[in-house]
Amino acid sequence: MKKIQGVVVAALLAIWCFPAVSSAKSLPADPAPLPAVVTSTRAPVAAETPATTQSTEAASLTQREHQSQNLQDYKGGAAVVYVGSGVLLVVVIVLLILLI
Repeated sequence: MKKIQGVVVAALLAIWCFPAVSSAKSLPADPAPLPAVVTSTRAPVAAETPATTQSTEAASLTQREHQSQNLQDYKGGAAVVYVGSGVLLVVVIVLLILLI
């Protein structure tokens, strides 16, 4: 018990005496006003618009679709079941309950 108490006291002292925490500054009472909005009269330079990019991509995909004629016969891959850590945890808990 004394070891845990010593570790807790040491951890608290380390946290309270940490230089970044002790030198933290509070926010000013009145924040500085935001700068005025600057409007520009010149038009932005647009090298390639998103609509142009989308139309070229759509044309490329359409061309590839026409080249491969057997797309309607495509069968997807095999079904795969992924087990996440949550499912694995539930299975372990159920097994522990059943075996005890």
